[in-house]
Amino acid sequence: MIFVRILFALASIFIHEWAHVLVIRFLGGRVDKVGFFPLGMLAKARRLEYLNTWERYIIYAAGPLANLLIAMWAFLTSHMSYIGVVWLDELAFVNLTLALFNLLPALPLDGGRLALQFLGNSMGILRAGRIVLRIGWGMSIGLILLGIVQVVLFPPNITLLCAGEFLRRKTRNFQPELQAEFHRAIEGKHTPQRARLLPTKKRNLLSNITVKQAMEYLQFDSFMIFYVNAKKEYPLTEKTLLKYAFEGGMHISVGDILSNTCDTNL
Repeated sequence: MIFVRILFALASIFIHEWAHVLVIRFLGGRVDKVGFFPLGMLAKARRLEYLNTWERYIIYAAGPLANLLIAMWAFLTSHMSYIGVVWLDELAFVNLTLALFNLLPALPLDGGRLALQFLGNSMGILRAGRIVLRIGWGMSIGLILLGIVQVVLFPPNITLLCAGEFLRRKTRNFQPELQAEFHRAIEGKHTPQRARLLPTKKRNLLSNITVKQAMEYLQFDSFMIFYVNAKKEYPLTEKTLLKYAFEGGMHISVGDILSNTCDTNL
């Protein structure tokens, strides 16, 4: 039975990842590589930042949805016989477990990606990223503790322990990747094709807030306009903010930027 479960797990992981790949290609993204790592498979995708919000949601949900459909089919097929079929029940259990694990709101899991997209479009990409990473760290510790209980009660099963350690390591090392994703998202927004389609949001900032702090409010799928000290005369656009971030550094205040902008206009 253990061999059968491992075989089902490998097949289900393969289907899960290729569901992502097929949807990415269908929606216009690019997949550079699909590879294995100790706990599964991983697809390296590009150009997702040029897709709209719902397309990215569909991409991240495609893998868990494929597993849930397999689990539903296996369970219903098994119990249509009224006596149950052991291997179909096992297939349903493996796919349901894989889907639920991947829907945890922790990076780099699919649930974490969905949470990052949702929160990033309401509170800012970098701020949302920090929250999701903290949630992931807490979940990793919880899985490790449950894994210790699992090892004690059901030796030598170390599934939860491995899953928790995987999440702990990924959460600890994910910050640089999150920064890179932030920069790709900002770059993708300013292409002519997307710039015409994205909405604009407004936010008030205090004049002593730095460029670095203001950039934390930038989102995946909308442009930000900042009003410094709630003054409407000279709004600070996202484009101006990024310009000063590259030219003047991250620690200049938005009040200084606004003063320089006003002087230039005069």
